[in-house]
Amino acid sequence: MADLKLPFFSKPQEKSFEQEENNRFFYSNDESATSYVLSLNSGLGVTPRQFIFHLFLFIATVVTTTISGAIFPYLLQELEIEEVIRILTSSWVPITNGLLFSFTLLTILFTHELGHYIACRYYGVVATLPYFIPIPPPLGIGTLGAFIKIQSPIYTRKALFDIGISGPLAGFVFAIPAAIAGIYNAKPITDSALAINFNSPLLFTLISKAFGIESHLAWNPIWFACWVGLLATALNLLPVGQLDGGHVVYALFGRKGHRSVALVVTLAQAMIAYFAYIDSNWSGGFIYAIVLVVMFVMRHPQVVDEDEPLGIWRKILAFIALIVFILSFMPVPLKIN
Repeated sequence: MADLKLPFFSKPQEKSFEQEENNRFFYSNDESATSYVLSLNSGLGVTPRQFIFHLFLFIATVVTTTISGAIFPYLLQELEIEEVIRILTSSWVPITNGLLFSFTLLTILFTHELGHYIACRYYGVVATLPYFIPIPPPLGIGTLGAFIKIQSPIYTRKALFDIGISGPLAGFVFAIPAAIAGIYNAKPITDSALAINFNSPLLFTLISKAFGIESHLAWNPIWFACWVGLLATALNLLPVGQLDGGHVVYALFGRKGHRSVALVVTLAQAMIAYFAYIDSNWSGGFIYAIVLVVMFVMRHPQVVDEDEPLGIWRKILAFIALIVFILSFMPVPLKIN
């Protein structure tokens, strides 16, 4: 039973290579060249046990994000826990909010990871199904996001570029209608006395202006889910390490260009974190800076063929990804009063 594979995609063509020479190209430290050869021979499916584990994580994340979406607006109002429980047990509104939040957020995250996954399958790169990361609802939004694990070499710059850029663009396509729906149905507010004020990404500002809507809007589940999705998209597009933006920049400019851009971005994030803490009492930027430093130190794995040209269309896609980053990025996502 453990050897049975679910045929999600057809078996790729095998690529010949010397095991010892390509071991340095692996994204996963616990995968060896020998295991990669075995994975080529067994196809690109997953075992039923693996599939059940991925499904369990996804269902758990649905539950945690639904609960988070149900209670989050009341936590923002700093209500007592007894009052929150009373509201949850006396109205369908909280559970409706929770389901809308969970559906919107997980749709953006799932399409993001699905973009990477399909690109990996297209190029014959061995990758896992998405791992969703649930966390207890009171600690945040119910999830730390999702990721796939690449388990074999990426052979060409084109493959690296396509795998890196496919996720953010796919997620952003679904984020646009979510942003329109969330903003169009939001209610303007004049009072900013909440404990946390969420700053808007440029996409939200442009949509609000297009509809003639006030820029300061009350919380609603679709708006907030899209806000979280855009924040995740922007962070993934930062051109550092093995983030999606790091893959794209490495494919565009090579190893040295990637290191130079990553260094500038990491230092810039450290400066942003400092001023965000001084101005908005928000310390989360330091966490981002630390993560970027770690990823910068880890470096980006080489691709086998570093000289392959990308062509004009991929460069145009890279420019589109830059626009997506500008529309999504928030130097200071929130202000703590």
